[in-house]
Amino acid sequence: MKIINTSWLEAARLPTLAAALLFATISHASEDNNFSESLFFGELPVVLSATRLSQPLKDTPASITVIDREMIEASGAVQLVDLLRLVPGFQVAYYTGTKYSATYHGHADQYSRDMQVLINGRSIYDPAFGGVTWGDQELEIDDIDRIEVIRGPNAAAYGSNSFAGVINIISIHPSQQQGSHLNVVAGKGANDQVSARYADSVGDLDYRVSLRYSEDSGFDTRHDSAQLRRLSFRGDYQIDPSNALQMEFGFSNNDYQDGFSGNIFQPLRSTPQEHSFQHFRWEHNSGVGSEYLLQFYHNQQIVTDSFTNSGLGFSAGSGFSSDRYDLEFQHTYGLTEKHRLVWGAGARRDETSSIWTFGSTDKIERDQLRAFFNMEWNPSDQMMVNMGGMFEKFESKDGLFSPRLALNYHLDEENTLRLIATRGYRMPTLFEDNANLRLYYAGTTTPIPGQLLYYAAQDINPEIITAYEIGFLKNIPRYNLTFDARLYNETVTDIIHTKAISGVTEQYINSGKYTINGIDIGLDWKPSRQSLIHLGYSFAHDYGKQFKSTSPGYKLLNDQAPNQTVSLLGSYRFSSGTQLSGAYYYLSEIDWPGDGDNVPYSKRLDVKISQDFKASGMDGDVALIFQNINGRFQDFYTENYWNESIFLQARLNWH
Repeated sequence: MKIINTSWLEAARLPTLAAALLFATISHASEDNNFSESLFFGELPVVLSATRLSQPLKDTPASITVIDREMIEASGAVQLVDLLRLVPGFQVAYYTGTKYSATYHGHADQYSRDMQVLINGRSIYDPAFGGVTWGDQELEIDDIDRIEVIRGPNAAAYGSNSFAGVINIISIHPSQQQGSHLNVVAGKGANDQVSARYADSVGDLDYRVSLRYSEDSGFDTRHDSAQLRRLSFRGDYQIDPSNALQMEFGFSNNDYQDGFSGNIFQPLRSTPQEHSFQHFRWEHNSGVGSEYLLQFYHNQQIVTDSFTNSGLGFSAGSGFSSDRYDLEFQHTYGLTEKHRLVWGAGARRDETSSIWTFGSTDKIERDQLRAFFNMEWNPSDQMMVNMGGMFEKFESKDGLFSPRLALNYHLDEENTLRLIATRGYRMPTLFEDNANLRLYYAGTTTPIPGQLLYYAAQDINPEIITAYEIGFLKNIPRYNLTFDARLYNETVTDIIHTKAISGVTEQYINSGKYTINGIDIGLDWKPSRQSLIHLGYSFAHDYGKQFKSTSPGYKLLNDQAPNQTVSLLGSYRFSSGTQLSGAYYYLSEIDWPGDGDNVPYSKRLDVKISQDFKASGMDGDVALIFQNINGRFQDFYTENYWNESIFLQARLNWH
């Protein structure tokens, strides 16, 4: 306990010390005769994710963290999901060394079912088990323009499963990446990546082709290595001045190792996975303040996972296939000078099948219809009102309406107060609604009577979250500094979880509730074009209970959200082309739900040193990346130990 208490004090002091240092530096900089506003950009970022309307941060009805290209470069991240460590209140878990989960304010197992994740507007949420298979996504870090993260429920804009928050990843337009690109990463042990990209233009078509091969040895203490292969294409065709078509395709084929030594239900095994998608997006700008958008996408996930225990005479598995087909129309226009409206409708079909997890080779299908709107009303120069909501009707479920009302009051040009009330839902996954995971006679698909592991024997209702927020945003253009704070209260009811029935059998039910209160703080400062500082801090207090079984009865849900998280990123680029950056992450003790463990606090320190270079017809950079240089810590399972890692990265561009 002494160690934990000491780290608690260390984490609590860090934001205060960092803030004091930052503001002291600001005061010094303002006295510098060379300090010029021409060095700075000043304006707040314009974001798309909060309401589907383009809005500056001061007008959005949500707390948003923007991870821009400069932060991505400075972070030294070699896995996409690690970028989310920069977001206040976020946790990234490696439940194996090559499979990841990301959540906001805890209360999520390895699938993190309460987060909506979009890539260029396409949801990558898996309908079968929920969450996101981060390692299978066909997107390279070098192709990301920015990531907009909504901290808090946003079901009013993106519907069910935008429960704890929304992550919208926006890739770079191919016209900005003309030429060839090669990225090679060699890491300690078998942690190697090779990726390549080619982008060009043919007439009015800009396109990009990216591919990648990587090997990862995972944790030293686990059977969790992986080989990953990805291919993706993006094409942007300007049909005429008013119409544009975006096309994206991707495919990945990956081999994962998984399991625990001596565990009969999770033996050591190989679990190959395939993932693919197709995405079409048409945009029409009428030129009179009216814009239309129509998009269609299809995601497919295939997991091959089954095994036979000859000694005990049974076969089992967790393999499945899932498909999502989604069609959506959206219209944005200005009603008056003080009113803007976005509205739309969509339809979705989710499908899954598996003899192992659903007890049948027949497809399980669920259809959804939805309609949404958000109206922005500017009654005065000081006030912005956002009113919106989404209605969803899922097959065999009651209709859901997720409303939001937000008031942004501009105290002056630099300070904005934000008040938000919203409600959202998390629809049960297809597995939670239709689970039939059982044991079969060895080498067959004939069920063994009475050997049922998970099942859904009743209608499951969606989880409900009701959230209230007071936010404060301060922007100081002359210092290129933005400070954002979110004070929140979130209550979740009708929790979906399993209840022990008898022996090894678990049944999905709705029971219990929990509440999270806390504050998130984010600070972004760019003292010059060569430097940046980012600080994220979160304090959370959670409490609640859920019914588990007849004995011991209710389970307390305290400590499933970490009490504190800290992220601190700093970077400076010298005139010689050398860039030095460092990132510090702190996560207090957390009790991971599901089959995760209670793990103590963790501290992680990363450092990146890079050097730019130019040659005839070519440019690039080389970098040394040191991760977790301050020692080992546990992650999700007590068997998962992080050690120090070193990566050498080389990137080359031919124009």
